[in-house]
Amino acid sequence: MDAMMYHLEARAPFHFGLRGVGIEATAAYGPSDTLFSALCHVVRQQFGMATLQEFLRGYSSPDPPLLLSSAFPYVLARGEEEVEGWKQPAALAPGQAVRFFPRPLEPPPGVPDDPKERKTVKKIAWVSEGIFRAWVGGESLEPHYRRDHLVQGERVWLTAEELTRVAGWRDEETDAIRLWAVGDVPRVTVDRRASASAVYQAGRVWFPPGGGLWLLMRWREDWQQRGELALRVLGDAGLGGERSAGHGLFRPHGPHPVSGLPDPTPGERFVTLSLYYPSEVELADVLKGDGLSYRFQMRRGWMASPDDGRDANGNLVRGQALRRKAVRMFAEGSILRWPDGNTAPGKLADVTPDAFQTHRVYRYGLAWGVGYRPKGGAS
Repeated sequence: MDAMMYHLEARAPFHFGLRGVGIEATAAYGPSDTLFSALCHVVRQQFGMATLQEFLRGYSSPDPPLLLSSAFPYVLARGEEEVEGWKQPAALAPGQAVRFFPRPLEPPPGVPDDPKERKTVKKIAWVSEGIFRAWVGGESLEPHYRRDHLVQGERVWLTAEELTRVAGWRDEETDAIRLWAVGDVPRVTVDRRASASAVYQAGRVWFPPGGGLWLLMRWREDWQQRGELALRVLGDAGLGGERSAGHGLFRPHGPHPVSGLPDPTPGERFVTLSLYYPSEVELADVLKGDGLSYRFQMRRGWMASPDDGRDANGNLVRGQALRRKAVRMFAEGSILRWPDGNTAPGKLADVTPDAFQTHRVYRYGLAWGVGYRPKGGAS
């Protein structure tokens, strides 16, 4: 199956935990390893452990069952003149959505490279599809670089045409364009023994009507039907954290064909749209040459397995309360060299806690690469 696009229309807020003291912070997107783990849980629930093990064994082949990007924000088009009487479309079509990509981690072509502008560019987290396509194609972005094209606290950059398409999404208090909102909500936990209560804050991200997350997926033909069923079931079960509070529910739309994103070329640069965990052999290859720019992201967290086990001393080990091993991955937006002779670089990272031996626990680390502008392009 060719690469396809899916839109996950939010039916509730999302919580994607960030590293910190508690759960008071949330990211505005769904990392690829989070989505993969959630799909694995649903595959096991719907089809059984044997089917899940078959699915995971497929990642030892050059043609794995599923390749996927991280899930990034999108909103539906809503012009300023459409605020009154705007109605959400009954069915989502790709052309109705304004999608956002992670900012590539090097200076944008054509934008003045001075200290003031470097500080502004570094603050940008998301670029619209129009900006991203021009950027990876090597076009000068100077015509698009205006302060009024930076919204959401100057963290989102759009073209003039895309800015007009989303101008109807406004903050009621400030009248500034607001495409999504990140905040927190109070929660209460009760100690079972003392019956004492404690209040804590949980972060969450809200999307406007019809908005949510979008991602790219490439299913192997023998897995597509089961995989898309798992995605629909996941929409009702919830993606991310705080699902017991009703978070993470979505309605999937797709698949929709994808065109215009250049494929990576062996030996040339690419930008990754997923978290990337290269094999030991790949690592030296992807870091060869000049013009690379990347950032690492440490991935930690708790495992959630319905299985219990025994440790070496025969003690009961529950699969719901163990920390997965930490692993460091290249973050989305990193610019690296596409390894020679590899159509699906990266691998599943084994993060099984030492005390848990009932089954293996993995994080998804395959790269979703987009061909990046040649060195020496527009500047």
